[in-house]
Amino acid sequence: MSQKIIHLHRHLEKLGSCAVAFSGGQDSAFLLYHAFEVLRERLLAVTISAPYTIKSDLAEAKRVTERVGILQVCIDMPLLETLRYNPENRCYLCKRRTFELIRVAASAHGFVHILDGTNVDDLSDYRPGAEALRELAIESPLAASGITKGDIRQWLAGRGDLLSKKMPNSCLMTRMPAGHEVTDEELRRIEKAEAYLTAQGLSPVRVRSDGKTARIEVDREDRQRFYNEDFINAVSMTLKGYGYRYVSLDLDGYIMGNMNG
Repeated sequence: MSQKIIHLHRHLEKLGSCAVAFSGGQDSAFLLYHAFEVLRERLLAVTISAPYTIKSDLAEAKRVTERVGILQVCIDMPLLETLRYNPENRCYLCKRRTFELIRVAASAHGFVHILDGTNVDDLSDYRPGAEALRELAIESPLAASGITKGDIRQWLAGRGDLLSKKMPNSCLMTRMPAGHEVTDEELRRIEKAEAYLTAQGLSPVRVRSDGKTARIEVDREDRQRFYNEDFINAVSMTLKGYGYRYVSLDLDGYIMGNMNG
């Protein structure tokens, strides 16, 4: 791990200054912390807020930049019409527009290099947005330094940081099937349902939604929580109160990217 960090720091030193795409998640937080160690005031954090961005992630991003003392720019990005019906290439379309906006903000502050938190494990995952990063010449120094998700979690745990307890997340459109109309009402309903289930101690948790049915995915070990009749009644009543007609549990448990393809 130490050699990987040395490689990362040398990479950052060569850049001289940079803007980091900062979502508030573990990977971009790890990159931001190390960029700050090397670059200090020659660093900018840029956070994009879209209708399908989870609001707790935005709050986490603000908390981190304020605590560390990093200049942060937050940009509101409205829902693109090309994303209105949740196309299968949504990640590409979103990443392309996201990093175009980040580049504009970075240039306005005098920064040339744009970095993202892609790590080694991401390279073998289903990441259709990666093509947009290549097209826009976005740099991924974590992957270039051989840093894995395990390395990131180990480092954060050693700091005792709250981010070490944060589970990987993705945008709310990943909870909907391809071709499904994206509305603000449904995005907020999904977000509210997941926040409720997380407050019950379920993590990770996903609420897959087709507009009528909330299909709950939880960690396989957490499925036993639903053996309790009082618990399932409370979950059903709460989610139906949010506007769902049906509430179900996916018996296979949480599967990352379950709506892909």
